[in-house]
Amino acid sequence: MANIKHRMQSTLHGLYQKGRGMKKKSDPTHQYIHSKITLQTYLAEVERYAKWLKDQGIKMRCSEQEAAEQVPRYLRDLAQAGRSPSTIHTAAAALCKALPGTGLAMADLPHPRRTHAPRKGRAAAPSLRRRSDADELNPKYRRLVDFARVVGLRRDEYHNLRGRDLTHIDGHSYVIVERGKGGKMQYQRIDDVDAPLVESYFVGLEPDDPVFLPDEMKNKINLHRLRREHAQEMYRRYLSRLKADPAYQGQLLREIKEAFRRGGQDWRRNPDMRRLTTPYVCRGHVRESLDKAGRAVAYDRLALMAVSVFHLAHWRADVTVKNYMQ
Repeated sequence: MANIKHRMQSTLHGLYQKGRGMKKKSDPTHQYIHSKITLQTYLAEVERYAKWLKDQGIKMRCSEQEAAEQVPRYLRDLAQAGRSPSTIHTAAAALCKALPGTGLAMADLPHPRRTHAPRKGRAAAPSLRRRSDADELNPKYRRLVDFARVVGLRRDEYHNLRGRDLTHIDGHSYVIVERGKGGKMQYQRIDDVDAPLVESYFVGLEPDDPVFLPDEMKNKINLHRLRREHAQEMYRRYLSRLKADPAYQGQLLREIKEAFRRGGQDWRRNPDMRRLTTPYVCRGHVRESLDKAGRAVAYDRLALMAVSVFHLAHWRADVTVKNYMQ
């Protein structure tokens, strides 16, 4: 019998093989894994848990049930070690997936409620310690930086971008992300002002040609910061257009509804779409963080949803504000 780590990892691979390419709405009970990134995250969590089991004197040939019984103690140890609620939540989710049939359930596990933490300074944020924004000034990465400022993708999405991934819908240019977050295809709208620049990157490419060469992607540029800045710029543009032209509100609303239909979603079920006439007002930790930074705490919900739907593929106002408007 294989050791418990390999058995758990094999289970995760099996869930990914079944969920790969499947739309999340086809998996309402969240039984499978749909994203390679999620798979890799869960595999790493299993690796850490297996090491913890070994350190506790638990035999690696133990049964899944025996491994599951130790999970609550492991999560409490993470909390005592000062791990964030988000980290503990991810560990719990990974182990529930890796140990099916053992009765392990998120609702029964001791994991703290996740809340949005105030943004850290650059010196304090571990994820940024190895980043070097000086790379932005290197001519080697000029193409990538110029593109990122007006498109706002994630790093892996730039890496996977191909010559076929440009299209036009209702007079607007879109970059196609074939496998975005969650394994879903997404259409990243390009503002008409920026369309000529973006389209120039695809001129002369064969369908399978990469838009960016591997050497261009080997950098320490904080691409998520450029994504955030792009989202903020697009919010300003939408808000300005809504104020300048009352008729634009109806046009933008129709385009957002069409994007929902194109994505196989019902806009009527979206809480933000039902409250478009009500501003999005921040509360709690997010409001405190924005107040300290001198940023707005109330947002036009229609402009916010345009950013979320067309440029971030999150489809939610709260995620957009928490992660991109600060």
